[in-house]
Amino acid sequence: MNLKLKLRRIELGIKQKDLAEKVGVTQQHIGNLESGRCTNPSRELMIKIAKALNTDVQTLFFSED
Repeated sequence: MNLKLKLRRIELGIKQKDLAEKVGVTQQHIGNLESGRCTNPSRELMIKIAKALNTDVQTLFFSED
């Protein structure tokens, strides 16, 4: 489960649908990333999501805190 992704998206007031459109994937794919059903996003997608959420890939996908 990527709780950091979900919390950051909610913190910014962005809906799954809007984030998905911004990074070029489906809303279901964003949901799958947040829930942990998809655990291996591409490097390109991680970069796009991090930029869309005004953060960095390390913090969003790899940090433990």
